[in-house]
Amino acid sequence: MKIVVVSDSHSNYGVLEEILNKNYDADAFFHLGDSELPEYMLNSFTCVKGNCDYTDFPRERDCKLNGFKIHLEHGNSYNFLVNTTDYIQSKDCDIFLFGHTHRCLAKRIGKTYVFNPGSITRPRDGDKGTYLVINLIKDQEITWEFKTLEN
Repeated sequence: MKIVVVSDSHSNYGVLEEILNKNYDADAFFHLGDSELPEYMLNSFTCVKGNCDYTDFPRERDCKLNGFKIHLEHGNSYNFLVNTTDYIQSKDCDIFLFGHTHRCLAKRIGKTYVFNPGSITRPRDGDKGTYLVINLIKDQEITWEFKTLEN
């Protein structure tokens, strides 16, 4: 199962369209907040609300795909900033996805894979926007790859 994860697109619908077109074979698309776009423009994405969003998306979501429990949030909550490890473990998930920092991240905390796709329009860890593609394979196997956008 292929999942495409984006964050922090900051009003740029064109880049979201580009990602949708490049990944037409994906099973799910997640947007981790700060889209700054109206809901109707994000119909292809499961979204959470970022600190710059004005929509009524939930602040966090949990879903189950291919046997994996996945937690989505933007990452700007007080609890997240104070004690990240304890907070992530408290979500009791297989995959924890967050945005907000505009920096790519892939690591493991206990049994949980933790990912940040970076920002697709305003990266703080390079000069090209990034997003994440996760492949969920049977028996709790995960592969992932950060994709770079051309300017």
